[in-house]
Amino acid sequence: MHSHEILIWFIEPETIQDPARLNRFLQWLSPEERAQHQRFRFDKHRHTYLVSHALMRGALSLSTQVDPAQFAFNTNSYGKPFVVAPAQEQTVNFNLSHTEGLAAVAISRHIELGVDVENKHRKDMTQSLAEHFFAPEECQAVAQSSEHERTIKMLEFWTLKESYIKAVGQGLSIALDSFAFRLATATQPASLMRLDAQGSDLNAWSFWQSQPTEHHLMALAFKSDTAKPVQIKAQRAQWLAEA
Repeated sequence: MHSHEILIWFIEPETIQDPARLNRFLQWLSPEERAQHQRFRFDKHRHTYLVSHALMRGALSLSTQVDPAQFAFNTNSYGKPFVVAPAQEQTVNFNLSHTEGLAAVAISRHIELGVDVENKHRKDMTQSLAEHFFAPEECQAVAQSSEHERTIKMLEFWTLKESYIKAVGQGLSIALDSFAFRLATATQPASLMRLDAQGSDLNAWSFWQSQPTEHHLMALAFKSDTAKPVQIKAQRAQWLAEA
């Protein structure tokens, strides 16, 4: 993996049901992850957790040639995970996201990043939710859109905002109305139009969006320290289903 490359792997968790494969995934997890896995009340949530964390470990393994079970993680004070072992892989950045029907992990070397995936059929994505969480500029863009565009537009804002928050790694200590996006056009990708944080560079962050399946939206936020164009590759993690 090159220093100017971001790989995104995604999988629909329900497509993996083989008990032997799932048991193997369980062996990849740390004792803490296995305990977390058991804490979920519903089978569906346990299954999503297991497959998404297997995806994360498997994708890291593909990028580094380290066995999936050998990775150890810690989190910053806001809960963003990072690699602590093996020591030589601490320069690998990764971010995991999952939603109803999809899990995705983004991986790079030396590029700060955050990824978010959302199901297009989320029932709670309403105008009142937007007014509560979005910046005034974003609420105005939503209000001006036609009724059949409105939900998708809200989800575009939501995935972009989540990807940025996850990339910065400060969680919800960042007020969601303290920054505002301009949605993509036919010729321009989405971008930040306002960022209130002191000392922040509005143009330091770049954004990329995709529809990995007919039911899902994806957004990626990234900040590169190289002048080279960043190459982004997103593909289904078929290797996980065949592991």
